[in-house]
Amino acid sequence: MLKFNNRLFITIFLLIGCIVFFANSVKAEEKKFYVGLGASHQGNNYDFEDVVDWDEGTWGINAKFGYRLTPVVSFQFDVDWIPEVEGVLKSDPSLGGEVAVYTGIFSLKGYFPTSKPVKPFIIVGAGIMHYDIELNSGTQSLGAAVDDKTDLCLKIGGGLDVFINQSFSIGLEGNYTAGNDKVDAIEFWNFILGAAYHF
Repeated sequence: MLKFNNRLFITIFLLIGCIVFFANSVKAEEKKFYVGLGASHQGNNYDFEDVVDWDEGTWGINAKFGYRLTPVVSFQFDVDWIPEVEGVLKSDPSLGGEVAVYTGIFSLKGYFPTSKPVKPFIIVGAGIMHYDIELNSGTQSLGAAVDDKTDLCLKIGGGLDVFINQSFSIGLEGNYTAGNDKVDAIEFWNFILGAAYHF
C-alpha cells in the first residue's frame, strides 16, 4: 500500500491540477446546491492480510451534500457508512470480529468542460475516518480488547454524473479511500451508485 505521505503528495498535486484545469468555465448550471443518497460497494485492502482473512467485498451507504462553486467545480461533503467487515484469523477461524467504518470527507469535484448530459468528473478530498471493532465471543473469551480509532483520511477518484434534467442526476463514482496514522490499517476501493437532487 502507498505510504500516507506519498498519497498526500499525489492528492495535493491532483487537487492543484484540478483547479487549474477547470479554471475555464462552461455554461453555468442554474442549480447551486445538491443532496444525494446512494449504495456503495467496497473492495477492501486492509492490513494484516497475512494473518487475518478479511471479507473481500462489503456493502455500505453514501450520503452527500454539495455546492457548485463554478460551472465545473463543486465543493462536496460525503458521509460513508460501511456497517460490517468481517475478519477471522487464518490460523483459527473461530477467532475474529467485525469492523464498522465511518468517513466524513470534504472534497473538490471537477467536471470536464462538456455541455452534454453525461458529465465525467474527478474528485479529491480529505476528512475524518472512524472505525469500531466488535470482537466475536470466542475472541472476547480470551480477554482480548481493541480500542476504536479515529484519524484523518484521504480519497481520490472519478466518475460520471448523468443529468436527467436540471433537478435530478444519477451518479457513478469510484474512489480509493485511505486512512492515516491511527487508522492507516483501513484502505478500500469505494464504488458508489446514487441519485442527487439539485436545487
